[in-house]
Amino acid sequence: YLTIEAALWAKKVYAVDRSADVLGRARAMAARRRVKNIVWKRGELEKVPLADGSVDIAIASQALHHAKDPARALAEARRIVRPGGRLLVLDLRKHDETWVQDKLGDQWLGFTAAELEALITTAGFERVVVRTCARKAGDPFAVLIATGTRKP
Repeated sequence: YLTIEAALWAKKVYAVDRSADVLGRARAMAARRRVKNIVWKRGELEKVPLADGSVDIAIASQALHHAKDPARALAEARRIVRPGGRLLVLDLRKHDETWVQDKLGDQWLGFTAAELEALITTAGFERVVVRTCARKAGDPFAVLIATGTRKP
C-alpha cells in the first residue's frame, strides 16, 4: 500500500521485496489502480538491487524486524540513497510477542527507540529522529517512525 501511495507523488518508485508472491500481489493492485511509475525488483534488505546513490528517499516499512542483520540493511539503505537524501523507517517497537518469530518469520521482536536511533546513526545518517506512532489500546504492537539524512 505504501509503495502505491508513494507512487502518487513520486516520479519513480522502486519496490523491493524478497517474496515474488508479495511483489505479484502488489503489482496487480497497482495495475488495478492504474499506477505505472513503479519498478518491481526482487531482492533482500541486506543486498538491495539498486545502484549506489540512486534514490532520493529510502523507505523501510515494517521490514527491518525481518532482516537477519538490521545494521547491514540500514547500511544498504545508506548506499542507495544519494548524499543529502533521506531515510524513513517504520518498524515495530520492542515487544514480547514471541509467537511472531514462528508464525511470521520475524527475526527481531522490534526495537527500542534508542536501538533504532543507534542503528540508523551507525549506518551513516545524521539528524536522526525517532518517534512512537499512535497505537490502539490493548494492541501489543506499537510502531516507531524514524528519519535520517545521509551525510554528504
